[in-house]
Amino acid sequence: MDNKITVTVFCPTCGLSDFNHKEDETYIQCNNCKREYLGGIDELLEYNQQQVDDGTAALGQKLLDDFGKTLESKFRNNKNFKFKR
Repeated sequence: MDNKITVTVFCPTCGLSDFNHKEDETYIQCNNCKREYLGGIDELLEYNQQQVDDGTAALGQKLLDDFGKTLESKFRNNKNFKFKR
């Protein structure tokens, strides 16, 4: 099962998502307002925690839905199991 979360992070100063960064992402700079994030990706993710949380919640819900569908399909013809949605 290959589930990935893709979250767009935004600069909290200007609101854009165009960044320049070192290869190891220890330093990031916004290309629009030139704000520097010396804490790298960790600092930027901290400012964008709500987007990360929303992406994680969406993936969690998708996994639960997929798991429920799988269980329903496995026990579809079994009279001892009933599924409510």
